[in-house]
Parts: sequence; C-alpha cells; structure tokens
Amino acid sequence: MPEKLNRLEEKLISTKEQLQNVKEELKKPFEKADELKTKVLRLAELNKLLDMGELEEKRNDNPLVEDVKRAIIDFCNREYEENHSYDEFNTLYPDLKHIGIAYTNTPDERHGIQYELDLEEKTWTQYIDGTPIKTENFYYENKGENEALRNMKNEIELFSFNDLVYVDSEDLKAALGLDIDDEGNFYDPLSKDLDNDGIADRYDNDFRDSDYFESTYDVEDNLNTKAESVTKAEDKPSILSQIRAYQNESKTEEKQKTKEQEILR
Repeated sequence: MPEKLNRLEEKLISTKEQLQNVKEELKKPFEKADELKTKVLRLAELNKLLDMGELEEKRNDNPLVEDVKRAIIDFCNREYEENHSYDEFNTLYPDLKHIGIAYTNTPDERHGIQYELDLEEKTWTQYIDGTPIKTENFYYENKGENEALRNMKNEIELFSFNDLVYVDSEDLKAALGLDIDDEGNFYDPLSKDLDNDGIADRYDNDFRDSDYFESTYDVEDNLNTKAESVTKAEDKPSILSQIRAYQNESKTEEKQKTKEQEILR
C-alpha cells in the first residue's frame, strides 16, 4: 500500500510540472501569428469576392426571365386574391419546368384540369388527371428565345383563370376519347345507351336501333346467317347455266323432230 501511494505522488508531481511548463509556453508569443492573421484576412477577402461573383451571376440572368416571373406572381395575386412578393417566386415554384398556375375540377368532381408553364422550354401544357392533352410553345415565327419570353410575358398578363381551365372538346377527344356534356362534365360517348335498349353503345352493333338483341353479342348469329345465304347462293344455278341448259334442251328437241320427219318420209 505505501508503495502504491508513493507512485501516485510521483505521478501527481510529474503532472504538476507538465502543467507548469504548458503555462509557461502559453505565455510566449506565437511566432507565426502575423502570418496567420494575414492568411485569415486573405480568406475573408476571397469569400467576399466569391459572394460578389455569385451575386453578379444572378444579376446577369436574362432580364426577360425576371419579367416573366413577375408576370406569373402578378397573375396569381390578381386571380386568387393573394399577396405574394416577387422574392417568393423561387419558393413557390422551385421547378421551372412545372409552374402550375391554374387548377380546378369538373362540376361532378370526377376530373382534374391543370395548366402549367415551362419556363425552361418556353411552353405551356394543359393536363386532365395528370395526362397532357395539349402542349404549345411561345416561339411564334421562330424569332428566338427573347421573343418567346416576351410572348410568354404578354400572354400571362392577359390570362384569366377561366382561359386556362377551358378545355377544347377536340383536344379532349383526340387525347382521351372523351366528350363534354352541357354541364361541362367529361364522359365516354360509347358508354351511353342512345337507343335505350339496355346495351352500352360500345357493345351495341347498331346504337340507333332499339332492338335489344342487335348488339356485338349477335355477331356470331349474323355471321351464321351470312354463311347460310352464301350456301344458298352456291346451290342456286346461275343464269348462264340456266341459259345453256335451255339451249341444249332446245337443240335436242330440234334433232328429235328432224329424225321423226326423216322417218315419215
């Protein structure tokens, strides 16, 4: 036990000496302090220059792009009675390829209508339930990017919400095969039953005829009827065959009469 205490005392004394030496070293001036300060100042200057470069790069963006962004914010504030600032654009629309500025549903709530702008490609697209039904660009007469941006800005300034969610019946029919009824709802024209025979027009062979049984389910019967008609036509001798038979019969009768006359002589 005494030996262990002696060892601990020696370690304590040694630690105190080391601590004292460290304190003495800390009191000494740092030999390269001035050099370090210089490097720190240079790094700060470099960071400042880099920040300024980033700002300049942002300032050098095409000003027409900024005009389009402002027009979009103005449209949203005007149509939706909001109060967004221009600085909020990147937060509201982080993806410049998908700038959705109008959305609604059909009156029956069964279909969604959306209008998007693509600021990178300078195009607009109308979607129905996420499916694009029409896309056009702003490059009128192929006059270049700046002209496309001007067209984009000018049209956005004239936009109304109703303009953007209006669906052209021909576009809808071409893209999805749907029609628009008087209430503005979309429907599949072949799902209706125009002749009220209980069969959807999609499966009705003649949807103008109310015969319940006249449907595509009767195709096999119709084919059988046609086959029977063909068979009957094949069994029936042709007119030419009948003429030939009549001519042969007439010739035979004439020959028979000639023989009878010769016998009588």
